[in-house]
Amino acid sequence: MTQPTSDCMAVRKQDISSLPRWLTACALCLLPLLVLLPDHAGAASAPCPASVVDQLDGLYRWQVARQDERGPIDLSSQRGRFTPGLDQQLRAAHQLNPADGRFVDFDVFSGTQVRTFGARVLGCAPADQGGLEARVAVQVGLGKRPADAPVLLRYRLVAGPSGAWRIADITYPGEPAFRLSSFLSELLDIQRNGDVKR
Repeated sequence: MTQPTSDCMAVRKQDISSLPRWLTACALCLLPLLVLLPDHAGAASAPCPASVVDQLDGLYRWQVARQDERGPIDLSSQRGRFTPGLDQQLRAAHQLNPADGRFVDFDVFSGTQVRTFGARVLGCAPADQGGLEARVAVQVGLGKRPADAPVLLRYRLVAGPSGAWRIADITYPGEPAFRLSSFLSELLDIQRNGDVKR
């Protein structure tokens, strides 16, 4: 049973010794980086604080329940979930309509124009701009049938004055990815000035 293992080791040693010296040096330089990868992946998939999960779960319970309502989206019951800046942007943007020439033409909590069936918080990591970034898998689809793959959104949350986590931004997938706050800023600026800033 030990002989095949010894043969394998001999082959591996021989293969390594036959590599050019520069390639061996590069492989040795990369080894510490490979050791760090599991730790980084673990940090990215760390569980979110319970208060973050509660905040996002509550948002999506509201999102699923309100979809059959007619008329403009009323965010007043959810304003405590957002930072004051994002709340103000959301409310102003959702008051626009096609007659204004600009309006929110997708669902900001799914990044799509289809139905939301639910969402699951996958994990948290420190956000680049401070606070936490929560990865959220949003199940969407047409009619009563959810799509096979969820939409993966990234929520940036910051601690408010009372210590409660508040949503500061949402990043949507795509090439390139885009952020909700940037989209709303541009939309509202276009509305005020009547044209796109160049």
